[in-house]
Amino acid sequence: MTRVPLLILLAATAACSRQDVREAGAQSPASIPTPPPAAPAAPARVPKPDSVRALYVNAWAAGSRTRMAELIRIADATEVNAMIIDIKESDTYLAHTGTKVALAREIGADKRPATTWLPELVDTLRAHGIYSIARIVVFKDRMLAERKPDLAIRHVNGGLWRDNKGGAWVNPYDRRVWDYNIAIAREALEMGFSELQWDYVRFPDVTDRARATMAFPGSNGVSRADNIRDFLLYSKAQLKDLGIPVTADVFGLVTHLEDDVGIGQNWERVIAASDAVLPMVYPSHYYAGLYGFPRPGLKPYEVVRLATADAVERTRFLADSAQVAVGEVRPWLEAMSIRGLRYGPAELRAQIQGAYDAGATGWALWNPGSRFAEFVDALRPASGGPSAIEASGWKPPTWDLPRDRLSRLTQRRDRRIAAGAAATDSQPAPRRP
Repeated sequence: MTRVPLLILLAATAACSRQDVREAGAQSPASIPTPPPAAPAAPARVPKPDSVRALYVNAWAAGSRTRMAELIRIADATEVNAMIIDIKESDTYLAHTGTKVALAREIGADKRPATTWLPELVDTLRAHGIYSIARIVVFKDRMLAERKPDLAIRHVNGGLWRDNKGGAWVNPYDRRVWDYNIAIAREALEMGFSELQWDYVRFPDVTDRARATMAFPGSNGVSRADNIRDFLLYSKAQLKDLGIPVTADVFGLVTHLEDDVGIGQNWERVIAASDAVLPMVYPSHYYAGLYGFPRPGLKPYEVVRLATADAVERTRFLADSAQVAVGEVRPWLEAMSIRGLRYGPAELRAQIQGAYDAGATGWALWNPGSRFAEFVDALRPASGGPSAIEASGWKPPTWDLPRDRLSRLTQRRDRRIAAGAAATDSQPAPRRP
C-alpha cells in the first residue's frame, strides 16, 4: 500500500469533509429522500503482515499529532510495519473520547482521554499501510474495582484486596469483567484496528503470603491457568464476527517455567487460546543466574534467543503432540535503558537477531515513553538491506545454543527423544530369509 505523508492526508481529509458539507448544503432538505437505516459498514483494515514488526505507542503519544508524525516517519523509512496503541491502561482510563460503553461512563473511565482523534489516527495509519493493534489492560483495573467492589478481588478479612502499591484489581473470574473489556475492545476494533492485544491478562504478581489473603468470588474451583485460558477463548468467540486476531502479553518467565508462574499464565494454555502470544523477554528483567548468566541484561542476544527458543519449541511440540491449533510466538523486545544497563542500536539488533535465530518471525519493541529515535539505527530500511548498525560492521553473535539451559520441560523431551533413538538403534537387525 502506498504511504502518504501524515500532514497531506490530514489536510485532504479535512478538505473532503468541507466539500461534503458544501454539496449537502446546496440541496433543499425537502428534495433529499430519507434513506432507510443501514447496518454500519465494516471498516477497512490493514491485513496482517507475514512478519509483524511493531512499535509500542502509549495513549499520550497517540494523542499528539507531532509525536505520531515522528513515529509514522520511522515506520515509513524502516522495516517497522505495525503500531500497538493503548486503548485502556492500568489506571482504568480509556485513551479516547466518545465511548458508548455504559459502565465505562458510569465509573468515569472516560474522564481523562489522552487522544481526541483516535478514529482519524487509525485512518492515517491505514493510509500509510501500518497495521494497527489495540492494546487493552484487562485485570489491573483500579477504578473499576473501587467503584464496583462486587467486581473486585476481595480480601479474606473483608473489603478490597490491594497490592503493595495500594492498587485494587478486578476479579479475573467474574464474567462481568470479561464482558466489560470485550465491549471496550469491540468499540476500538470498530474504528478499524486490525488486531486486539490483551495485556495484564493475569492475576497479581505477589508473594505466596500475599496470595493467601485473596478471595475470588465465583472461582468455583477453577485454576488460575484454566481461567485465563477460558477468558482468552471466550473473548475470541465473542469477537469472532469481526475476523481479527486476538493476542495476549505474558511474562517472559512463562516460556521457561512449567507452571503458571503464580499468575495464571501457563504457556501451553495461552498459546492454544490466542492467535499470537507476546512474551516479554526483556533481558534486564531476568533474575541473576537465570540461563546461567550472572547478569542476564548483559547478554541481550543470548537471553532473547533462549527464552524465545523455549516458546517456539514448546509451541511446536504442543501442535504436533496434541494436534491443536496454536498461535504465533511474537516476543516483546527491550528498546530502553534501565537497571544500570545502557542499550542502544547494537543491543536492540542483537535481540532482534536472537528472536529470529530462535524461530520467531516478528517482534514488538517496548519503550514506555514511545521514544524510538535513538534505536532507529537498529532497524533495517523499508527498501531492504542492512540496518545502519549492521552496515557499520556489527555482526550477530556466533553461538551454539546450549540446550541444557532451556526449560526443564524441553530438556525432558530431549532426553525422551534421545532414549527412543537409542532404543531403536539397539534393536537387532532383522534376519534375512
